[in-house]
Amino acid sequence: MRAVSSKFLNAVKQTKESMKKSKSKQSIEMVVNITGVDLSKPQNRFTEVVELPHDLGRKKRKILVVASGNLALEASRIEGVSRVLGREDLEALVGKKKEAKKIASTYDFILVEPPLMGLAARALGAALGSRGKTPTPIPPGSDLGRLVKRYANSVQVQLRKSPQVACLVGLEEDSEEKIAENAETIFNRVVEKLEKKQRSVKSVYLKATRGKPVKVEL
Repeated sequence: MRAVSSKFLNAVKQTKESMKKSKSKQSIEMVVNITGVDLSKPQNRFTEVVELPHDLGRKKRKILVVASGNLALEASRIEGVSRVLGREDLEALVGKKKEAKKIASTYDFILVEPPLMGLAARALGAALGSRGKTPTPIPPGSDLGRLVKRYANSVQVQLRKSPQVACLVGLEEDSEEKIAENAETIFNRVVEKLEKKQRSVKSVYLKATRGKPVKVEL
Protein backbone atom coordinates (compact mmCIF):
# COMPACT_ATOMS: atom_id res chain seq x y z
CA MET A 1 0.00 0.00 0.00
CA ARG A 2 1.44 3.37 -1.03
CA ALA A 3 1.65 6.35 1.29
CA VAL A 4 -1.60 8.27 1.30
CA SER A 5 -2.17 11.95 2.02
CA SER A 6 -2.90 12.72 5.67
CA LYS A 7 -5.61 15.10 4.44
CA PHE A 8 -7.65 12.25 2.99
CA LEU A 9 -6.81 9.91 5.85
CA ASN A 10 -7.99 12.41 8.47
CA ALA A 11 -11.20 13.01 6.52
CA VAL A 12 -11.90 9.27 6.34
CA LYS A 13 -11.38 8.93 10.10
CA GLN A 14 -13.83 11.77 10.76
CA THR A 15 -16.32 10.26 8.28
CA LYS A 16 -16.27 6.92 10.09
CA GLU A 17 -16.68 8.67 13.44
CA SER A 18 -19.72 10.55 12.08
CA MET A 19 -21.56 7.36 11.11
CA LYS A 20 -24.89 6.81 12.80
CA LYS A 21 -25.65 3.26 13.86
CA SER A 22 -27.40 1.23 11.21
CA LYS A 23 -28.50 -2.38 10.83
CA SER A 24 -27.08 -2.45 7.31
CA LYS A 25 -23.47 -1.88 6.25
CA GLN A 26 -22.78 1.63 5.01
CA SER A 27 -20.88 2.96 2.00
CA ILE A 28 -18.68 6.03 1.76
CA GLU A 29 -18.86 8.43 -1.17
CA MET A 30 -16.77 11.38 -2.23
CA VAL A 31 -18.08 14.59 -3.78
CA VAL A 32 -15.74 16.95 -5.63
CA ASN A 33 -17.28 20.38 -6.22
CA ILE A 34 -15.96 22.19 -9.29
CA THR A 35 -15.73 25.93 -9.90
CA GLY A 36 -14.90 28.16 -12.85
CA VAL A 37 -15.54 25.51 -15.51
CA ASP A 38 -17.94 26.28 -18.37
CA LEU A 39 -19.87 23.02 -18.76
CA SER A 40 -21.73 24.33 -21.81
CA LYS A 41 -18.51 23.60 -23.71
CA PRO A 42 -18.16 19.90 -24.60
CA GLN A 43 -14.38 19.95 -24.12
CA ASN A 44 -14.89 20.73 -20.42
CA ARG A 45 -17.11 17.72 -19.81
CA PHE A 46 -15.75 14.24 -19.23
CA THR A 47 -16.54 10.67 -18.27
CA GLU A 48 -13.69 8.55 -16.92
CA VAL A 49 -13.42 4.99 -15.68
CA VAL A 50 -11.03 4.82 -12.72
CA GLU A 51 -9.68 1.49 -11.52
CA LEU A 52 -9.33 1.59 -7.74
CA PRO A 53 -6.25 0.34 -5.90
CA HIS A 54 -8.42 -1.52 -3.39
CA ASP A 55 -11.25 -3.99 -3.80
CA LEU A 56 -14.86 -2.78 -3.66
CA GLY A 57 -15.93 -6.03 -2.00
CA ARG A 58 -19.72 -6.30 -1.76
CA LYS A 59 -20.03 -3.22 -3.99
CA LYS A 60 -18.15 -4.66 -6.95
CA ARG A 61 -19.57 -3.38 -10.20
CA LYS A 62 -22.10 -5.41 -12.17
CA ILE A 63 -20.72 -6.38 -15.58
CA LEU A 64 -22.78 -7.19 -18.67
CA VAL A 65 -20.95 -8.80 -21.59
CA VAL A 66 -22.39 -8.66 -25.09
CA ALA A 67 -20.77 -11.32 -27.27
CA SER A 68 -21.33 -14.29 -29.55
CA GLY A 69 -19.84 -17.72 -30.14
CA ASN A 70 -16.72 -18.69 -28.22
CA LEU A 71 -16.38 -15.28 -26.59
CA ALA A 72 -19.90 -15.53 -25.16
CA LEU A 73 -19.09 -19.01 -23.86
CA GLU A 74 -15.87 -17.73 -22.28
CA ALA A 75 -17.72 -14.81 -20.68
CA SER A 76 -20.32 -17.12 -19.15
CA ARG A 77 -17.55 -18.92 -17.26
CA ILE A 78 -15.82 -15.84 -15.88
CA GLU A 79 -16.37 -14.88 -12.25
CA GLY A 80 -17.62 -11.31 -12.08
CA VAL A 81 -19.73 -11.42 -15.26
CA SER A 82 -23.32 -10.86 -14.13
CA ARG A 83 -24.97 -11.57 -17.48
CA VAL A 84 -24.16 -12.38 -21.10
CA LEU A 85 -26.27 -11.19 -24.05
CA GLY A 86 -25.90 -12.56 -27.58
CA ARG A 87 -26.84 -11.15 -30.99
CA GLU A 88 -30.38 -12.55 -30.83
CA ASP A 89 -30.88 -11.06 -27.36
CA LEU A 90 -29.85 -7.62 -28.64
CA GLU A 91 -32.05 -7.86 -31.73
CA ALA A 92 -35.00 -8.65 -29.48
CA LEU A 93 -34.26 -5.51 -27.42
CA VAL A 94 -34.33 -3.07 -30.34
CA GLY A 95 -37.27 -0.71 -29.85
CA LYS A 96 -38.08 -2.01 -26.36
CA LYS A 97 -37.33 1.09 -24.29
CA LYS A 98 -38.56 -0.25 -20.95
CA GLU A 99 -36.37 -3.35 -21.10
CA ALA A 100 -33.38 -1.34 -22.32
CA LYS A 101 -33.77 1.10 -19.43
CA LYS A 102 -33.86 -1.78 -16.95
CA ILE A 103 -30.60 -3.17 -18.31
CA ALA A 104 -28.99 0.27 -18.31
CA SER A 105 -29.90 0.83 -14.67
CA THR A 106 -28.94 -2.69 -13.53
CA TYR A 107 -25.41 -2.95 -14.95
CA ASP A 108 -22.54 -0.59 -14.27
CA PHE A 109 -20.42 -1.51 -17.29
CA ILE A 110 -21.35 -3.07 -20.63
CA LEU A 111 -18.46 -4.77 -22.43
CA VAL A 112 -19.20 -5.47 -26.09
CA GLU A 113 -17.58 -7.64 -28.76
CA PRO A 114 -16.60 -5.15 -31.55
CA PRO A 115 -18.79 -6.67 -34.33
CA LEU A 116 -21.83 -6.17 -32.08
CA MET A 117 -21.13 -2.53 -31.16
CA GLY A 118 -23.52 -1.13 -33.78
CA LEU A 119 -26.36 -3.38 -32.70
CA ALA A 120 -25.64 -2.67 -29.02
CA ALA A 121 -25.82 1.05 -29.72
CA ARG A 122 -29.21 0.65 -31.43
CA ALA A 123 -30.63 -1.55 -28.69
CA LEU A 124 -29.17 0.12 -25.60
CA GLY A 125 -27.54 3.40 -26.66
CA ALA A 126 -30.35 5.79 -25.70
CA ALA A 127 -30.98 4.12 -22.34
CA LEU A 128 -27.27 4.07 -21.50
CA GLY A 129 -26.68 7.63 -22.70
CA SER A 130 -29.36 9.07 -20.43
CA ARG A 131 -27.43 7.56 -17.49
CA GLY A 132 -24.04 8.76 -18.66
CA LYS A 133 -22.97 5.28 -19.72
CA THR A 134 -21.60 3.95 -23.02
CA PRO A 135 -20.93 0.45 -24.38
CA THR A 136 -17.23 -0.41 -24.10
CA PRO A 137 -15.65 -2.42 -26.95
CA ILE A 138 -13.66 -5.49 -25.92
CA PRO A 139 -10.17 -5.13 -27.49
CA PRO A 140 -9.52 -8.01 -29.94
CA GLY A 141 -7.26 -10.65 -28.44
CA SER A 142 -7.55 -9.22 -24.92
CA ASP A 143 -7.72 -11.28 -21.74
CA LEU A 144 -11.44 -11.04 -21.02
CA GLY A 145 -11.05 -12.33 -17.46
CA ARG A 146 -8.53 -9.61 -16.66
CA LEU A 147 -10.70 -6.97 -18.33
CA VAL A 148 -13.75 -8.02 -16.29
CA LYS A 149 -11.71 -7.97 -13.08
CA ARG A 150 -10.53 -4.44 -13.86
CA TYR A 151 -14.02 -3.09 -14.51
CA ALA A 152 -15.51 -4.93 -11.54
CA ASN A 153 -13.24 -2.87 -9.31
CA SER A 154 -13.63 0.46 -11.11
CA VAL A 155 -15.89 3.46 -10.72
CA GLN A 156 -17.14 5.87 -13.34
CA VAL A 157 -16.61 9.55 -12.64
CA GLN A 158 -18.21 12.21 -14.77
CA LEU A 159 -18.52 15.94 -15.06
CA ARG A 160 -21.53 16.77 -17.19
CA LYS A 161 -24.38 19.19 -16.49
CA SER A 162 -23.69 19.79 -12.80
CA PRO A 163 -20.32 21.18 -11.53
CA GLN A 164 -19.83 18.19 -9.28
CA VAL A 165 -18.24 14.74 -9.40
CA ALA A 166 -19.59 12.11 -7.01
CA CYS A 167 -18.74 8.43 -6.63
CA LEU A 168 -18.21 5.51 -4.27
CA VAL A 169 -14.78 5.34 -2.60
CA GLY A 170 -15.17 2.56 -0.04
CA LEU A 171 -17.19 0.59 2.47
CA GLU A 172 -17.70 0.83 6.20
CA GLU A 173 -15.77 -2.41 6.76
CA ASP A 174 -12.73 -1.20 4.77
CA SER A 175 -9.69 0.14 6.57
CA GLU A 176 -9.25 3.91 6.75
CA GLU A 177 -6.05 3.63 4.71
CA LYS A 178 -7.76 1.74 1.85
CA ILE A 179 -10.66 4.18 1.65
CA ALA A 180 -8.29 7.15 1.72
CA GLU A 181 -6.16 5.70 -1.08
CA ASN A 182 -9.22 5.00 -3.23
CA ALA A 183 -10.45 8.55 -2.66
CA GLU A 184 -7.09 10.12 -3.44
CA THR A 185 -6.74 8.03 -6.62
CA ILE A 186 -10.10 9.28 -7.90
CA PHE A 187 -9.40 12.86 -6.84
CA ASN A 188 -6.07 12.88 -8.70
CA ARG A 189 -7.73 11.58 -11.87
CA VAL A 190 -10.41 14.29 -11.69
CA VAL A 191 -7.75 16.98 -11.22
CA GLU A 192 -5.84 15.63 -14.24
CA LYS A 193 -8.94 16.14 -16.41
CA LEU A 194 -9.45 19.77 -15.37
CA GLU A 195 -7.75 22.42 -17.51
CA LYS A 196 -6.81 24.52 -14.48
CA LYS A 197 -6.12 21.43 -12.37
CA GLN A 198 -6.69 21.88 -8.61
CA ARG A 199 -7.52 25.57 -9.03
CA SER A 200 -10.87 24.40 -10.42
CA VAL A 201 -11.64 22.40 -7.29
CA LYS A 202 -13.91 24.35 -4.96
CA SER A 203 -14.19 21.72 -2.23
CA VAL A 204 -14.12 17.99 -1.54
CA TYR A 205 -16.36 16.10 0.89
CA LEU A 206 -16.64 12.51 2.13
CA LYS A 207 -19.94 11.16 3.39
CA ALA A 208 -21.15 7.86 4.81
CA THR A 209 -24.64 6.59 3.95
CA ARG A 210 -25.81 7.63 7.43
CA GLY A 211 -23.37 10.32 8.44
CA LYS A 212 -22.51 13.99 8.13
CA PRO A 213 -20.47 15.33 5.20
CA VAL A 214 -16.82 15.77 6.17
CA LYS A 215 -14.68 18.29 4.29
CA VAL A 216 -11.26 17.22 3.02
CA GLU A 217 -8.94 20.07 3.93
CA LEU A 218 -6.83 20.33 0.78
